[in-house]
Parts: sequence; structure tokens; C-alpha cells
Amino acid sequence: MKETNAVSINYNSLTEKNKKDPQETPGLSLVIKRKITLVRHGITEWNKKFRYQGITDVPLAAEGEEQAKRAAMRLSCESVDRVISSPLGRSMKTAESLIAALLACSMKTASIIAEIIGKNSVETWDELREVDFGEWEGLTVPQIKERFGEDLFERWKSSQVDVTATNGEDADIVYRRAEACAARILALKDEHVVVVGHGALFRTLLLPLIKIQRVNVFWRMKMDNCSLSGIGIDKKNRAFIVFFNDTLHLRTNMDCIKDIPLPW
Repeated sequence: MKETNAVSINYNSLTEKNKKDPQETPGLSLVIKRKITLVRHGITEWNKKFRYQGITDVPLAAEGEEQAKRAAMRLSCESVDRVISSPLGRSMKTAESLIAALLACSMKTASIIAEIIGKNSVETWDELREVDFGEWEGLTVPQIKERFGEDLFERWKSSQVDVTATNGEDADIVYRRAEACAARILALKDEHVVVVGHGALFRTLLLPLIKIQRVNVFWRMKMDNCSLSGIGIDKKNRAFIVFFNDTLHLRTNMDCIKDIPLPW
């Protein structure tokens, strides 16, 4: 009988190794040491009309303010150490709603404690501002194609991390800004930080944050207005996606929102 080479696996030793370092079991045993919740700003009138906004400071629509309140209610039962926002008004308005709800749902003394530790204020990071879309801002996709050519838009759509909108922010600069923002986030020591910002910048931010190579992901990630996305950070300071584009609070009766925990 022909002999075969048998492979001997010591399962006991593998089990012991995983007990010592469970983070080495991909996707199964990642232990969350710190939490980052990304909140895209509430909807604006330009969002409703599918107009590119970029750094144009478009205010929240009435619906957007309602969305921010709902997101705040969803987060109000979480322990949050810090709220950070883009400096643009539509994100600041969303962040202020989050802060108000966090304080309102605490004990009477919580507002005093929060004021002392700075939790009743919103910290702004310039790195979180939206991508500057240059001459495309205020235009819809058909208008962009008509004025600047379908070829340019399709090339940008195929690779936003490499192609720049007409007179907009250089794609390399956007990516370097996202890298700097990711480094600041990973350097935070707070157990739970809420970050309020923009769709295009958040999509770029995820690449350096969770160590994905620089590739086009814009049209492969659905990130709705006032959606919540959870990023966990393990003991080795590695970031990973826990949940993405959670919008249950936007589709639930207001009285029930606080009963929906975030899926950490």
C-alpha cells in the first residue's frame, strides 16, 4: 500500500495560542477596547436634489434636524466621552443635537460634570471637513457631465482617490488629510468617541483607518444621512468595522428609538 504523508496538527496548542491572543482569530475574537461612532450629517436641501455640496456650507433641512435628533436619541443610552465634528455648519448642527440629547438623558448632576470635563462642547477638527468639489458644487450629475464632459466624471467615479473634480481639492491632498485624521483618531484614549462628518471624507477616512490599500470605494459604500457606523479598536490599536450605515433610528417610532442598542 502506498504511504501518504500525514499532517499532524496539535489542536490543543492552537487553542492555547488563541486564548493568549484572541485577536489573532480573524473576525471571531476581536476584542473592542475603544469605540468610534461615525455619524454622517443630517440631510440638506442639496442632498434631496442630488447636488454636490463639498465645502459649500449648506444648512440642514428641517428633515435633517429631525434626523439628528433621532441619531442623538439612539446614542443617548451610550456612554460617550467626546464628540468631534467637521467645522462645516451642517455637521456642527448635527453634533450639537447629539450633545444636547446626551446631557438631557443623564442625571441632574451630569450636566455639571459634563461641563467640567468639556463633554458639553463640540470639538472641531479641520481634517474632517468635506472634500472640496470645486466647480462641481451645487450641480447635479447630469449638469456636471454636460458642463465638464462625461469622460471626466466617469474617470472620477471610477477612482475618486486618484482623479480630481474640476478645480477641486487634489485627490492626493484629500487622502493625506484622511491619513492625518485617522492618525488623530487612533491616538485618542477615550473609550467612546462620536465623530460627525461627511460622506465623501468618511469613505476616504476608512481606508487608512482600517488599513485598506488606496482603492476606489466611494460607490461601494452606502452611507445615508445621519447613519451610524461603528469602528472598534483593539488592544493593539488596530481598527476594524463592527457595523456600517445603521439607520434603524430613522425608520422607527420616536418612542422606541432608545430601546434599540447599537450592535457593538
